[in-house]
Amino acid sequence: MLSLIIWSCGIALEALLVYRGFRAGLLTKYSNFYAYVFVLLVSDGLGLPLYFKNPKLYESWSWFGGFVILFLGCGIILEIFRHVLSPYAGAEKFARFAGFAILAAVLGFAVLYHFFVPDVSAARVLYFRLQRDFLTAQAILLFGLLQVISYYGISMGRNLKGMILGYGQTLGVTLIALALRSFIGARFQSAWDLTQQVSYVAALVVWLVALWSYCANPVPEATIGADADYEALATRTRNMVGSASTELIKVNRL
Repeated sequence: MLSLIIWSCGIALEALLVYRGFRAGLLTKYSNFYAYVFVLLVSDGLGLPLYFKNPKLYESWSWFGGFVILFLGCGIILEIFRHVLSPYAGAEKFARFAGFAILAAVLGFAVLYHFFVPDVSAARVLYFRLQRDFLTAQAILLFGLLQVISYYGISMGRNLKGMILGYGQTLGVTLIALALRSFIGARFQSAWDLTQQVSYVAALVVWLVALWSYCANPVPEATIGADADYEALATRTRNMVGSASTELIKVNRL
């Protein structure tokens, strides 16, 4: 019953968030973010009646929706990169390229792992592995962006701060829950479901407050340094990506 109440509250918050985005003219400004929320609204809105009327169809629908939402979550990270670094064309271009490269590498690795390693052939196991890897890559990208923001003293408006806070806590909670589920096993499933729901509702509340109206980023007082500074940023990011790739390979061998 508690799970159904949280689920219903989540649907209501998703609908209100999309409505406010439309009223405040934010749908086009943060198109990736609202595409993510809209697909969640459709997935949850159709999934709730299916849960009661056709559990078998609901399971297939939830798996399909889960994969789509997993990929759309990458768009939120790229959306944050685009808006935070938009005044700095060189840094934004490099960050976007690095983001696509990391996410493509994780997807390719997951697909190859599925075909060549028999013990992950089950769809459920593959999904959790892919979810963990994608979310880990997103967390690395978000952490790297926060380092850039701190290093250069980049100011952000309320919209982006809320977007980062809401999605960041969701990433963190989900990765911790995935680790616990992998360690504890099926006994953690009920706690896993509840943790996911509460974390997501918390993110929706943060997003609703932060994106109630449009708040542009402050105009930067100074620009990020010249090419040498970009090269330093690129070097640090390449090192971070290399370390992250090594860790992902180690984790997948466990």
